[in-house]
Amino acid sequence: MKKYSIIFIFLLTIIACNKRKLSEDEEHLNMYFNEKQHTDLSKLNNYFIVVISGNCGSCTEKTIKFLKQLGDRKNYKFSDYKKIVIIPRNNSEVLDSMKNTNIEFIVDEGFELEKYGVNFQRNAFFEFKKSQLFYKDWLYLDNVDTISKKYGFILK
Repeated sequence: MKKYSIIFIFLLTIIACNKRKLSEDEEHLNMYFNEKQHTDLSKLNNYFIVVISGNCGSCTEKTIKFLKQLGDRKNYKFSDYKKIVIIPRNNSEVLDSMKNTNIEFIVDEGFELEKYGVNFQRNAFFEFKKSQLFYKDWLYLDNVDTISKKYGFILK
């Protein structure tokens, strides 16, 4: 009987340890999307989330070009990805230059993201594959070029 108890405890330990722990950023984004956008991110398969910071100058021309290419309806490379950009109200004029893309824009009217622990000093870029965080980086200055190249886009 003792032998079976040890095996049972061992199996429970393995199962408990195999459950993937979410990063703090993932937890905060999940809470925000569940409560404010009524979207369960775990039900999405492949998706990009870009969080534009509220800092002045965060929406550079390079960033806008990258987002336009990522959301280009004629580009089928990431057609199976949902693309979401969260942009604060004070940067929402950028939306005019992003028409005709397949990006879902969420304007953060009352800086709600901060209330959920999402407060980045720079633009943040997340790629999720099979609902799990696959890649994360800052979409800022020279990093925009690096991320663009990683995803096969050329900024001119």
